Amino acid sequence: MLDYRHTAEFDRPIGAATPAERIHTLDVLRGIAVCGILLMNIHAMGDVADYPLTKFPARWNAEWVAWGMQTIFVQGAMRGLFTILFGASMLIMLRRAEGGTDGTGASPRPLDIWVRRSIALMGFGVAQWLLFLWPGEILWNYGISGLFLLAFRTARPRALLTAAALLTTALAANTAFRTHQQVVQLEQGQVAAVRLERGLSLTADDRTAIDAEREHRASIRPTPQQRAERIAQRTNPIGLLHWSAGYWMRENLTITGWVDIAESLSFMLIGMALFRLGILTGSAPIATYRRMLVGGYAGGLVLRSAHVAMMAYTGLDMGSPLVPGWSWIMAEASFEPARLLMTIGHVGLAVMLFRTGLLGRAVTLRAMGRMTLSVYCLQSILCAFIFYAAGYVGMFSLPQLWLIAAAIWAISAILCRLWLSRYEMGPAETLLRRIAYGAPNLKGHAAPR
Repeated sequence: MLDYRHTAEFDRPIGAATPAERIHTLDVLRGIAVCGILLMNIHAMGDVADYPLTKFPARWNAEWVAWGMQTIFVQGAMRGLFTILFGASMLIMLRRAEGGTDGTGASPRPLDIWVRRSIALMGFGVAQWLLFLWPGEILWNYGISGLFLLAFRTARPRALLTAAALLTTALAANTAFRTHQQVVQLEQGQVAAVRLERGLSLTADDRTAIDAEREHRASIRPTPQQRAERIAQRTNPIGLLHWSAGYWMRENLTITGWVDIAESLSFMLIGMALFRLGILTGSAPIATYRRMLVGGYAGGLVLRSAHVAMMAYTGLDMGSPLVPGWSWIMAEASFEPARLLMTIGHVGLAVMLFRTGLLGRAVTLRAMGRMTLSVYCLQSILCAFIFYAAGYVGMFSLPQLWLIAAAIWAISAILCRLWLSRYEMGPAETLLRRIAYGAPNLKGHAAPR
């Protein structure tokens, strides 16, 4: 039976682990995460609307069911899994910086390598939106978050989990505050719109609220003209680059970017704690994963399902009079803890399936897990070709986009298996390692065999 624990990974000098020394459980989790990331991103890549829904009110059809499943099981949770694994990867890379229990053998070189790697990831992030035209990339965020993560590299699991809990609480409070502001503004916009219809005078705040309320509704149900304009922009090279740059800068170079970094840090800290506890390596008792599965899904499904039900009931309209404003505030504020619970459930389920042999040797998932960065880049390249170069953006429903995602999974899996039959790591991983370690120290890229 496949050994899911490989302690040799922690004993070798700094450099690439050989396939026999890799932690297979981590590779399986990475493979699942990179597939799940595409399932989350495929709508933003292939459509021009904020929501993949065209029929209102809610009904039991393919697009509403697919949206519900994506919102509950994928949205936030797969990004959470991806981020947790990034935190674990830091400890693997920096294990020699700590030295032994008495600090002997500690070396500063891994810290230098990690800093260069983080900066290189920021460069990969720029390439994602500038060259591959995917402005929703996460690599810039990870690069910056990785630098902050250095402050916690020697922290024990309890300290890491405490810091993560504080960040999650702060993020939930921030979301509650912002949602309260939005709800109040939408309510004001509705009242002001009635005053406008009656010919009554409006204040500057009233006009701002009306604009916000109209923009909110347009984000839910764009008109055919708005859809046509967005499609035209994303199938024109100059317009596409303008959209990509504007989206990326808005998400990363404003206060939104710092909030996203705080989100990433909270999950990375949890990943570091779970790695130190042996959970992400597959070495914890099987009962631990069973509790993670049951507890994570029980809490996450309740919170996420309640949120989805409310969104479906109101037609995604936060300004709807069908539910009170405080319901939206509570639902939105629960997003961070809910996605964390779902992520924990995913980890528990995946490791249990792998350890019990239900995934077999998971060779394909492990191959994709060894080439996560390459696969992530390939996803962006293929989607840019399909949706922008070929002009199919805005042409598919969410279920159809999922079928395209499945096809990209298959292509990625084949290419990963073929590439790893000759080399020890993917092309993007090789470039990242070359930047981080320097060309003279590059040992991870094997000669063709």
